Amino acid sequence: MIPLSRVVTEIEKHVSIAKSRGDDQSIRESLLAIRALCDVALSERPEVKPSSMPIQIAQTSQIVSPPPAVQTISAGERMKENDANGDSLFDF
Repeated sequence: MIPLSRVVTEIEKHVSIAKSRGDDQSIRESLLAIRALCDVALSERPEVKPSSMPIQIAQTSQIVSPPPAVQTISAGERMKENDANGDSLFDF
């Protein structure tokens, strides 16, 4: 695993190169190097130490009710509203 401080140092080096050179090609090369360094740093996952506290799973005896039914509308049907003025979305 590469230390993040080393990656940051390399990024700083490429930023100074991009600032010192005025041509677009050198700046683009430095930016691509910075992007690659960021990708490397962010793709590594830090080790997660297991917690010393045991995990307790709560057991529930509640009955879960099914979700309410959702009304679907097919492409050919239009929904009828009592307070609607017309077929347009902009009719209020």
